Amino acid sequence: MTPSACWFCGDQATPGHQARTGVHRDPEDQFLGLRREWKATWVDVPRCRRCRIGHEIDKVVKYVLIASAAVTGLMLLAWTASRLGGEAWADEWQLVLPVLWTILWLVLWRAIRTSRIPWNRLAPKPEKHAREHPAIQQLVEDGWENREGGY
Repeated sequence: MTPSACWFCGDQATPGHQARTGVHRDPEDQFLGLRREWKATWVDVPRCRRCRIGHEIDKVVKYVLIASAAVTGLMLLAWTASRLGGEAWADEWQLVLPVLWTILWLVLWRAIRTSRIPWNRLAPKPEKHAREHPAIQQLVEDGWENREGGY
């Protein structure tokens, strides 16, 4: 694989579409453990336009799934509270719609993550595959931790 090839699919990488992946090291507690500092660096993993769009579609579907699950959960919580309070909703069948909507988004997100949808705009590998890039693996061997978030 050439340096200008997309790490996710092997096609020609597009400038400006790279995936930024972070690594951290040397965590240090400050002020009685209430604050933590660490060193961080970022690696740009080459990516083509198709894989960038595919990764963005994956993120959007994931966020819609989370929002749908939250709304469904709140609706079911309100329904449970009304049942416990003794006054049932007049149209309880309407609870089925948000549950089905959430299940639909879950199935869609899962199909995207497992590459079961034959759509050429989706990336063949998930964005977390960037962690297997040789530049990141070299940093891991040098003592960096392979994760973006803090400690």
